[in-house]
Amino acid sequence: MRTAMISLLNDAPVNTDLILTGVSSPDLHRWLQRLGLFIGGHIIRHDREINYYPVRVRGSKGDVIVPAGLGIKILVHLDSGERKPLVEMNRHETGHIEAIACGAGCRHGLAHFGIEEEREVKFVRTLPHMDYVAIINRRERTRLSEGEAARIWGKSENDEATQFYFAKRNIPFLVEEIIGGSKIREHLLTHGIQAGDQLLLESIEQTRELHKPGIEPVTISSPGGLRLYLNPAQASRILVKRAIRRPDMPSGQQDSSLEEE
Repeated sequence: MRTAMISLLNDAPVNTDLILTGVSSPDLHRWLQRLGLFIGGHIIRHDREINYYPVRVRGSKGDVIVPAGLGIKILVHLDSGERKPLVEMNRHETGHIEAIACGAGCRHGLAHFGIEEEREVKFVRTLPHMDYVAIINRRERTRLSEGEAARIWGKSENDEATQFYFAKRNIPFLVEEIIGGSKIREHLLTHGIQAGDQLLLESIEQTRELHKPGIEPVTISSPGGLRLYLNPAQASRILVKRAIRRPDMPSGQQDSSLEEE
């Protein structure tokens, strides 16, 4: 077994399960403890897309939810002549999709939503950050962000295919496809989710968001659903190491099945 390398939170990989190993500031350490973040606990550092919000738009196939990570890659030419990313559109603005800056798999997935180049689109509204609590294959529970739920494509029995974002509570939902590239597929696999799995939506909860500074933050979340926005100075005082799950253990046993990389 190899020893995991310890790094500052600023330098840690994004969308990866991390173990909190130390905090150099006593005041920050106490503050994190009050929030339920302890040495040895697990956190995830998120990439910049989490600092945007998912959006609801109306396209050729009706209303769909576009995750922030995809919305920042979609350039819209507004009817006013202005060009801007989908996530920066304002309520009721309309235009056509001019460019989509992602790979073939991502484009194929977006086509499910009716999001394709030259298609008309109307911005409906920005959506709040929410957590989707789901049971995987009737065995293990996980917590998904609203953006992750929007990337899961599938259907319930006798229903048309849709995003897990629109799933009904306590009705089995069969995962057919993960919308996006290899990184998001690998990330959802850390939750234990892949095509062919069955999900059961248990609840939708408002995300608890604390201390969002004015400058671009370093954003982390805990398994309990806390989303925390740290400034770079705070993040530079937090030490973490990467953790990996043994492939023979299900994600529901994550706390006891992680080993050092």
